[in-house]
Amino acid sequence: MRAAYFRGNEVIELVDIPKPELAPGEVLIRVGANGVCGSDRKILRGGHDLVPGHEVSGTVVEVTPGCTTPIGARVAVYIPRYCGVCEYCQSGRGNLCPNKPGLLGWATNGGYAEYMALPERNALRIDDRLTLDQGVLLLDTLGTSSHGLRLARAAEAGSALVIGAGPVGMGAVAYLRAVGVPDVYVSELSDYRLEVARGYGAIPVNPSREDLETRIRDSHPYGVDLVVEAVGSLPTIWQSFDMVRPGGRISLVGEYWGPITYEGAKRAWMINDITLIRSFYFTIPEFYENQQMILDGKLNTAPLASHSYPLEQIAEAYKLFATGNSVKIMVRP
Repeated sequence: MRAAYFRGNEVIELVDIPKPELAPGEVLIRVGANGVCGSDRKILRGGHDLVPGHEVSGTVVEVTPGCTTPIGARVAVYIPRYCGVCEYCQSGRGNLCPNKPGLLGWATNGGYAEYMALPERNALRIDDRLTLDQGVLLLDTLGTSSHGLRLARAAEAGSALVIGAGPVGMGAVAYLRAVGVPDVYVSELSDYRLEVARGYGAIPVNPSREDLETRIRDSHPYGVDLVVEAVGSLPTIWQSFDMVRPGGRISLVGEYWGPITYEGAKRAWMINDITLIRSFYFTIPEFYENQQMILDGKLNTAPLASHSYPLEQIAEAYKLFATGNSVKIMVRP
């Protein structure tokens, strides 16, 4: 089968490798779509020994004895390799499993290939009324963002700011509008993405052209109820404290692995009753809740899947992603 390897220094190599052999309890899917993700850009630069790709949907083509998923079922890949027996897994929170040995598509071969093997319990069923692209969107784009927003009680907010409108940030915009938050500000440098946010009824702000804090405080003198940090950088994390009102909430959904440090006095940090939430991925029940929101017409996914490339043009997909002139790009083997 054809597969892509990231060799480092932005080099992607397409090679022929054997189709995966299944271990007990696994299923094989024919990959239908794989979403381009910012976290993959790190291994695009540094290289990786395995096939990458962790935002995957596809069709089951083979199962091992004991599996109950039917051939032909359409599934999305839940990447935490959760144990299935601990208290977190038993409550559907495989994202918090303390026994997980890694993530599918990171510690195993992922979805930038024609086929992918995975444990049956990681194959989440996609409703027949949804597309495989929507199955991908239910993962990082909507799943990661909405998990952090549920923890932050987003539906109670009267105002919100999303800092960074990449795929996860735009997923946050879609979810905030779906749950009825009336004033959603979006801070983003890409005019392309700002126009997508405007289409959701959000208030676009390009901080290279206007002062974000002034724009917000013109209507919300104390700041917004909720800030969603979707960039994953220390400056934007601290910017969140300048934008949130006393008693407000900050949801960190951007990928940031460094220490959170601040030099100097920070009044908002000390005395304003700010709730800071750092979330990881999403729970399995939330996947199906979001799926139902799409089916009910509450959650609009149409603007999110912006571009599509065949696997042979995966390098072009990543070049486009780097420009900021896209939301979620799909790669199809």
